[in-house]
Parts: sequence; C-alpha cells; structure tokens
Amino acid sequence: MASTKKSVSSRAKRVGRQKASAEQRRQQREYDGVPAEIVKLLESGDILPEWDTFYRAFPTVTAAAEAITRGQGEVRLESHEHELLLLQVVQEDGEPVVMTTLYVPYGTRDALLSGLFNSAPADRDQALDTMTGILPELLPDDARIDGVEAVVEPPAAGALVPRFAYRFKTPAHGLTTWNSYYEATLRFSPLREAMTWIDPRAATDAEAVAILRRHGIPAASCAQCGHAVTDQHPAWPGLWVDFIAEGGPICDDYDDSALARDNELDSVAIGGPHQVLTLEEAEQTDHAASR
Repeated sequence: MASTKKSVSSRAKRVGRQKASAEQRRQQREYDGVPAEIVKLLESGDILPEWDTFYRAFPTVTAAAEAITRGQGEVRLESHEHELLLLQVVQEDGEPVVMTTLYVPYGTRDALLSGLFNSAPADRDQALDTMTGILPELLPDDARIDGVEAVVEPPAAGALVPRFAYRFKTPAHGLTTWNSYYEATLRFSPLREAMTWIDPRAATDAEAVAILRRHGIPAASCAQCGHAVTDQHPAWPGLWVDFIAEGGPICDDYDDSALARDNELDSVAIGGPHQVLTLEEAEQTDHAASR
C-alpha cells in the first residue's frame, strides 16, 4: 500500500514538473524579449484592457521609441485606472520623447468649466488664456515643479468643452524598460498623486472657484453643497446646475425636510436647487476666507 502511495505521489510530482516546464516554454515563446515585470502583469489577469494592449504592443520604451522612429504608427495609451492619463511616445526635433499628460480631477475640471461657461462668449478665449496661467495654483506646493506644463486642449470632435491638464516630457534616449521610465520620473510623483480620483490635495470645487475668482474668472459654487455650478449650460440655460451626471440642477445638501412625509407615497421631497451667492456675497466670503 505504501509503495502505491509513493508511486502516485511521484507521478503527480512528475506531471507537475512537466506542466511547469511546458508553461515556462510557452512564456518564453510568447514573451520573447519582454521584461519579467511586464510578463508578470500580463499573466496576472489583474490588468486593465488598455494596459494589456499597450504592453503587448510596446513591452519596453525601446520598442515604443523604435516604432515611432520608423514611422510604424502611433504609440498612445489612454487610461482611466486611477486618474485620466494619456501616455504617448512622440518625436520632437527628430528624437523620441515619452510625453505624459495628466488631466485634472473632476472637481477641478468643474470649477474651470464653471468659469468658462460663466464668462461672456466674447471673453472666453481670454478666460482660457487666464485659466492656463492659473492651473499651477490649483496644485499642491510639492507638485509645482520645473518641467510641468499647464495645458488646455481644444474640444475634441463632437465635444463642447476643452480639457485641462498637466504635462511633462522625458527623452526616451537612455531608457529601456518602462520601469526605467518610472524611475526617471519619480520627481513627478506628487503630481501623479494629486491627479488621482481620491487625492484631496488639488484644489477642487469651491476652493478652486475661490482661486479662479481672485483672478477675475467668474466661476461660481453652490453655498450648500460646494459644487461648482453654472447657469449658462447649453442644456439648462438660466438654471444653476453642477457638472455631476447624477446631480445637475439638484443640490445634494438642499434641506427638503419640510416637504417630506412619513408615508413615502405622500412625500414630494426630491431635493432642491443650488444656492449661489451674489457676486458681492461671494467676494465677501472669499475675502473672509483669505484673512
């Protein structure tokens, strides 16, 4: 009996070694020249589709730079994993460059759009120029470093509004793996962190509105919920709305308790409108906050 158990155990170990060897050969064929850390990501099953596609096409910075140098198409990754990121390899002055664009988080974007919509149509080009200069002020101090460019991209085809972002560029010369790129750009880590969906340090909503107003941009925010708002939205002219899909004209913090009833069938409590201070009231509030 003991001999039989030993035989079964040995056979199982042999089969396991054979499977491991076959898997190793498969990976060597499929990932020839791909760095081990990228292979691990691709095999993990825990990688977003856009990153999987990008890393399979360009497993190293070297591969991406060669593709651009040879004119073999676009090297581009747009990801929404932790922030809105655009990673590209482009040619500048005949040399490949890794260009990283980090778009502002939603609350910052909303304040900027409020300022844009609330500006008179004839003044919007000037407002955009002013906002480009203000963009660094919306960052925490440790993210305001040399090499970061404030960017306002024109509206994409079919879009109504521009996109606001921060960008930095890194020469691809001397970089090999994507790990070497991340190591070469460690000084931009505070910027990356400030652009994530959950980092609270970048100025957003009411805080960003106050900064914009100090520069003469007529941004506005709701005095109750704090969301940036406009009454010049193309779909809601004359009505204060925020830029949150689930909110729009409804203020989350509006007190509608007087409309509520114990019986849900009798209740008409559905929220209420945003409360926006007049220009004079907003200026007094901003002045008091800055003291």
